[in-house]
Amino acid sequence: MNNKTLIASLALVAGIAGISPLVQAAQTSNDTVEQSPTGNRELNVNDRAPDIYQRSEKAIKNWKQKGLKQPEPQAQWVQINDKYVMVMITNGTIVAIQPVEK
Repeated sequence: MNNKTLIASLALVAGIAGISPLVQAAQTSNDTVEQSPTGNRELNVNDRAPDIYQRSEKAIKNWKQKGLKQPEPQAQWVQINDKYVMVMITNGTIVAIQPVEK
């Protein structure tokens, strides 16, 4: 192997090695952190619950089995952390709060 070929090969390897950290730095992580919809704030009756809890898919369907009273018209029971919360579907107002019994 002559000197020119050796130098060209070393330059190529050094260039590739130098680019590798830049490529790795440009890659984005697929890991996501899910934040609490309540923002870790204490919820109280008459407060507004986060919008996500006004959605029907968040409603507790078997509220009677959980010992909860019948939801008021236009309201639904949802679970937020360690509490059952009755939320008005129309405006998100919290009507009642009951702790989850373990």
